[in-house]
Amino acid sequence: MKRARALLLATTLAICLIPVAPASAAPAPVVQPVPAGAGHGHAVSGAEGIVDLVRLGYTESEYLLSGAAETYAQDGAWTSDGVWKTKVSSTGNPYTTRMIVQRPADPARFNGTVVVEWLNVSFGVDIPVDLSQSYEYLAREGYAYVGLTAQQVGADKLTELDPARYPGVSISDDALSYDILTQAASAVRAHPELVGGRAPEVVLASGHSQSATRLTTYANAVQPRSKAFDGFLVHGRAGGAAPIADGLPPVNTRVRTDLPVPVFVLQAETDVILSASVRQDTEKVRTWEVAGTGHADQYGLDLYNAANARDKGINGGAPTYCDKPVNGMTFRYAQNAAYDHLHRWARTGSAPPTAPPIDMLLGLIIRRDADQNALGGIRLPDFEAPIATYSPHNTGGNVPGACLILGTTTPFAPPRLVQLYPDHATYVAEFTAAADKARDAGYLLPEDHAEAVARAQAAKVP
Repeated sequence: MKRARALLLATTLAICLIPVAPASAAPAPVVQPVPAGAGHGHAVSGAEGIVDLVRLGYTESEYLLSGAAETYAQDGAWTSDGVWKTKVSSTGNPYTTRMIVQRPADPARFNGTVVVEWLNVSFGVDIPVDLSQSYEYLAREGYAYVGLTAQQVGADKLTELDPARYPGVSISDDALSYDILTQAASAVRAHPELVGGRAPEVVLASGHSQSATRLTTYANAVQPRSKAFDGFLVHGRAGGAAPIADGLPPVNTRVRTDLPVPVFVLQAETDVILSASVRQDTEKVRTWEVAGTGHADQYGLDLYNAANARDKGINGGAPTYCDKPVNGMTFRYAQNAAYDHLHRWARTGSAPPTAPPIDMLLGLIIRRDADQNALGGIRLPDFEAPIATYSPHNTGGNVPGACLILGTTTPFAPPRLVQLYPDHATYVAEFTAAADKARDAGYLLPEDHAEAVARAQAAKVP
């Protein structure tokens, strides 16, 4: 039996090893399909078994990407405008990593755009934050999605959690991560069979929080030489950027404005204190700040807790909780709209609408109304017709640091609800008017508008 399995594996590898066009003069990396039943039988941090992919008409596959990566160093001074130069500091650094690929089961539904997410490793394991917010949107619009393990801690965790599924996965240093991202984009472009057979027309990069910080560095320092991506979604960044080798970028780093491809910076309320100094709205850089939202929220946490229960990547698989209810604002609506605009921006050059920033005093303190909800910013209907106070931070919990970014929902007391909405019809009317306003401004997609209004109609408010 073991001999038969070994022979089958050898035959599969001989047939399925896919050479990938090189991103530079280095030898082409290799893409190797991960057998569906390997190891524990599922991708760590994957959606299969957590999200109903059949309902969405999607399929999930996994691949190992192996090659040799370059590393880079600063070339000259790096200034706060992000117009940075790099030089190659080493070549031939071997790596093996993984890519989770989700695509329409019917290749005819593929819309031609691939989103490559730099998976977040802030808590020591890959977390597909952007996918968790927008998987419904990506599926209904026919995108292909690639979740990339780009950093050492994520690769190490894969081999710890499922060594039989991820043999040889290794990233020796995070300095390799930038070229690994480039090579993943090259793999997707060179081999359309990864996304169902049709050659991608647009490849976008996406990343949240720590990944957004690294994506900022990539856009400023690597994209000008790699030209690997057609656009970027930088989600939840702080004011700085990640190092590329020795030395630190400026504390306040803007996205360079001379890129020929667009960069969409999408910020939750939690993020604005650290990023207010680098707000940008230019021909190629757009910033949205979404009032009432947490750096992470209950919608994404529900999916993460389910995946963590299966994978046991953090805290033995126990669900993450905080002292108070986690922020439940519908950030996903704004992210869906941001993806939709970026998709169009990259294809046609049609820029997204601008948005008012969250109102701040001296760039340090968020101004708030009588209910302690933020003023200014993008105001989704759940926030413009509120039934709670939505705060950007929380406390306590069982995962150190998590609750600081998960935000809080504090429901209004019944007398305040009745004061705002004497009857259900009043609530629905105010909510619908807010939804119409957000839709007409370009911050809420028509499909999400319909979903939001249906929720309001079904809600027991007051």
